[in-house]
Amino acid sequence: MSKNILVIGSANMDLTIHTDRMPKLGETVVGHDFSLNSGGKGANQAVAVAKLGGNIKFLGAVGNDAYGEKLLKDFEKYGVIFEGIKSTDVSTGTASITVVGSDNFIILNAGANDLMTPKLIEENADLIKAADYLIMQLEIPVETVLRAAQIAKNAGTKVVLNPAPYKDLPEEIYKFIDIIIPNEHEAQLATGIEVTDNESTESAINALKQKGIETVIITLGAKGCAYNTDGKIHFQPAEKSKAVDTTSAGDSFIGALCCRLALEDSLPDAVKYATKVAAITVSRYGASDSIPFAHEVK
Repeated sequence: MSKNILVIGSANMDLTIHTDRMPKLGETVVGHDFSLNSGGKGANQAVAVAKLGGNIKFLGAVGNDAYGEKLLKDFEKYGVIFEGIKSTDVSTGTASITVVGSDNFIILNAGANDLMTPKLIEENADLIKAADYLIMQLEIPVETVLRAAQIAKNAGTKVVLNPAPYKDLPEEIYKFIDIIIPNEHEAQLATGIEVTDNESTESAINALKQKGIETVIITLGAKGCAYNTDGKIHFQPAEKSKAVDTTSAGDSFIGALCCRLALEDSLPDAVKYATKVAAITVSRYGASDSIPFAHEVK
């Protein structure tokens, strides 16, 4: 029986267009394959858990508009229970995504995500206490993440933080985090250590551990990831796949990892599974739509 997972975070509508190269300032270039997809790091991670068979609730905020309606319909379609705000005053968050080759460039408009306040967290404290795992990211205010982490830690709920997009965090927050999952760029910003090879990756993991975090997982893109367990640091290579869109690669990895931990897999087994999920995700276009179902991973 899977344990209960709660995601607190962002929900956006992704406006994605593909182009062969980025325009220079003042220049117009021709794009193709425009699409509207449900996204946002929080929503993507929640959908990943749902598609892979986990018990998932999502605490977030959307606007009372067409984008918000689509997000809520997609949550319902995938089996994510939405616990949050549907605002009449603020538009749904949006992300303008330009895909060039297999890379992407993203501009965010927070919209309703800024309604995710510490007060909302206080009002939903019972939701946090009922969860076995709490997953958060940084597309919502930092003070909100801190308050949720405090409540979760005091209740014995495992706190998983994806520090993306990177923001400076108060030092006290680290003692409330059980698992932190940055990519190499976020790990460098958090530690001051440039992550370029195995040795520097190990140094960054140890630096984050010294802040009081039990488990550190640094995702390394096409190189896979590195993590610590049982007093050792391990490197997990990526699964081979043809990358066409990396938009929700990290989100699918995090959702998959927590889904397997909630099923009481060991950390190495959960990491291997999450690596496979991410490999499938990058081989498809879109955000939450590109995340596979459990039967596809098998």
